[in-house]
Amino acid sequence: MKKPTTEMVVIAPVAEKERRASRRVKLSRPLLSRPSDPKYKEEVQTTLNTSRDGLYFTTRANHYHVGMRLSVTLGYAANDPCNSQSFGDVIRIDRLKDGSFGIAVQIRVR
Repeated sequence: MKKPTTEMVVIAPVAEKERRASRRVKLSRPLLSRPSDPKYKEEVQTTLNTSRDGLYFTTRANHYHVGMRLSVTLGYAANDPCNSQSFGDVIRIDRLKDGSFGIAVQIRVR
């Protein structure tokens, strides 16, 4: 008489597919964020991470929305003639535990 075989099935969650096109680097740099709509104020914040085509920063301002166009100057210093601006779009907003917002910006290729 043949013994019945026992099979064990392991169910493991599948990791969510990484959607980023390039790696993130934890980089704290001053950033000037200037919304294209003049009714919103510009602000200087510090990035939490950056990549070749994006950046992430936190703010207490609640005027950001997905799709908002921004002018961003990474490595901003007041009155520095070497400041160079890029243009980007807000692609994600995270509500953080401390009540602030995490803003993900994708830099547009000119």
